[in-house]
Amino acid sequence: MSEIREDYLPGCGYKIYQDPAEFTFTSDSVFLAHFPHLAKKAKVLELGCGTGAVSFYLAARGAAEVTGLDVNPRMVELFNKSAKANGIDSKVRALEWDIKDIKNFCPTESFDLVAANPPYRNSGRERVIGTSACHEKTAVLEDFFAAASYALHSRGRFALVQLPERFMEAIELAIKYNLQPKKLQWVHASVEKPAWIFLLEMVKNGSYGLDVLPPLIMYNADGSLTEQAKKQMEKEILSDA
Repeated sequence: MSEIREDYLPGCGYKIYQDPAEFTFTSDSVFLAHFPHLAKKAKVLELGCGTGAVSFYLAARGAAEVTGLDVNPRMVELFNKSAKANGIDSKVRALEWDIKDIKNFCPTESFDLVAANPPYRNSGRERVIGTSACHEKTAVLEDFFAAASYALHSRGRFALVQLPERFMEAIELAIKYNLQPKKLQWVHASVEKPAWIFLLEMVKNGSYGLDVLPPLIMYNADGSLTEQAKKQMEKEILSDA
């Protein structure tokens, strides 16, 4: 077991414990957590929560209750350690649970928002560190859509981050599971480079109508963060909750 690293979530102020031998959060998690509409007093579920970056940001944004699910006991341990250290363990928790077994976790239509930063890769060379977080070892993309559709209230929202190469797969799964795409944003490292991820918000049993936001550009030509990215990476969102 490697040494635990103590980090802080930018713009949030929450402490987060991470294990570099497993996986650490990236800007993808920051962008995802800021992306979806969050209703007041929302009950939130994060699928494949890792050490909890997305869950903690959503708690800071004002979610009334946040539950993270992950099959990795190390991630669940660190998530709950961080929640306790930040004094939010009464409303934010993680459980060791397989999302494919969602029906034994909660009744259907239990949550207002589901968020997921699922494994990106279903093929190719595997990473040595964070293998299950990056590659579809324990769950495939469809499992996340199925779990989200089951867990959400009608008109509840599902927020996802994924690779552009899997965009059409995501759209097909969204339609299959009655999750109507409502908001889309492409994220680019720089203005001249292709998008490296997309952010998608869907509404269960929603009507047609997709809002495509301006692209999110992360870096200027000199390598500094764009003002647009700074608003995501550095803005203060810590609530009084």
